[in-house]
Amino acid sequence: MTRFKIEDDFYLDGKPFKILSGAIHYFRIPAEDWYHSLYNLKALGFNTVETYVAWNLHEPVEGEFNFEGDLDLEKFLQIAQDLGLYAIVRPSPFICAEWEFGGLPAWLLTKNMRIRSSDPAYIEAVGRYYDQLLPRLVPRLLDNGGNILMMQVENEYGSYGEDKSYLRAIRKLMEERGIDCPLFTSDGPWRATLKAGTLIEDDLFVTGNFGSKAPYNFSQMQEFFDEHGKKWPLMCMEFWDGWFNRWKEPIITRDPKELAEAVREVLEQGSINL
Repeated sequence: MTRFKIEDDFYLDGKPFKILSGAIHYFRIPAEDWYHSLYNLKALGFNTVETYVAWNLHEPVEGEFNFEGDLDLEKFLQIAQDLGLYAIVRPSPFICAEWEFGGLPAWLLTKNMRIRSSDPAYIEAVGRYYDQLLPRLVPRLLDNGGNILMMQVENEYGSYGEDKSYLRAIRKLMEERGIDCPLFTSDGPWRATLKAGTLIEDDLFVTGNFGSKAPYNFSQMQEFFDEHGKKWPLMCMEFWDGWFNRWKEPIITRDPKELAEAVREVLEQGSINL
């Protein structure tokens, strides 16, 4: 039985399910602090943790992989499961995440290839990485006894390119290696990025990234869904509760009351990853 489904709503074990998720990137936190961070997320009332996967840390040198210590993603997911948290994992080659080169390993720059494209040399490099990563995640899928609800194919690709064959190639790499949970893309909620960065025409679930104005942003996503005949639930995959700071400029802060109201607006219509 498929425990988690995406239809007109999210369904977990046959019942409607609202995803209340928070982002905790395992690779940003020492392993000894994972439990404390995940415990706090659970105490906040959330039911899910989301994390990217940083390719450049797992394969810093071509062909040399590391999944130990602070990079033991399997252990991180197990701690989350022990605490009763589901997981959303985003192993797309590029993660953005205010992370060096978007998580792409620097050695790719020494190769004759076009990154984030259907260039066979790039797809082959991603495939070798996925040969190491994805077998560690397959046992962690919900239907295999783990806690992973769904996984990401690409990250805000609509703000970068429009190579649909590339998106299909990444999806195929994942499915060929046993990833059979629901898959999704995440993009800005405006039409140009949704059109360029999604595979809605291939029935791949679409999520949006924004940090305010949920009624308007969700309405833009809903219009896009309606145009393609999709009756999907609405989800903000990245609700930006802060913003990055620039060197020598004032630190950007956000009023807690305004933030709480903006989160409430999301929850009135859909699910959230904070």
